[in-house]
Amino acid sequence: MRITGKVVDFATKTPIEGAVLDTWKAANDGLYENQDEQQPDYNLRGRFRSDANGEFELIALMPTAYPVPTDGPVGELLRAAKRPPGRPAHIHFIVSAPGFETLVTQIFVNGDEKIEEDAVFRASKNMIGNFRCAGDHMQLRYDFPFKRGESKMPKAPIPSQE
Repeated sequence: MRITGKVVDFATKTPIEGAVLDTWKAANDGLYENQDEQQPDYNLRGRFRSDANGEFELIALMPTAYPVPTDGPVGELLRAAKRPPGRPAHIHFIVSAPGFETLVTQIFVNGDEKIEEDAVFRASKNMIGNFRCAGDHMQLRYDFPFKRGESKMPKAPIPSQE
C-alpha cells in the first residue's frame, strides 16, 4: 500500500515543511511487534518527514482488522457492555511540527464493517480513508491539516524498562 498526502496549516492552507509523521500498525495476525516475540523490534513502524511542499509518501502493509484481547478487565468490560471485541482495520499516526498542535490519530479503511462497532469507539468519519486499487497495489491519499499551537509529544503510558 502507498500512502501519500500533505501536511498543511489549517487556517492558511500553506504547506508545513519538516512535519514528522510517526506511524505504526499491527501485523496481519492482529498483533503489534511489542505483543509478539516473533516480530523484530519496531516491525511495521516508521518515521517520515514532509518535504518543502508539505508532502509525504510511505509504503506500508494494508491494515487488517483484529480482536482486542478479552482475557482480562477489557474483556470483562466488553462483555458487560455487550460489545464485540473487534477493531476495524487501521493505521496509527502521530504527526508533529514546531508551532502546531500534535495530532494523534488513526486512519480506518472505508467499508470495514467493524467501524460502526469499534471496541474502543475511535472511528469517526474524518478518520476514514478511501483506500483504492492502483494497479498492483492499494493507494491512499490523506492530508493532515494542522492548527497552530504547542507541539507536545504524548508520553508513553508505561515507562520503559531500560
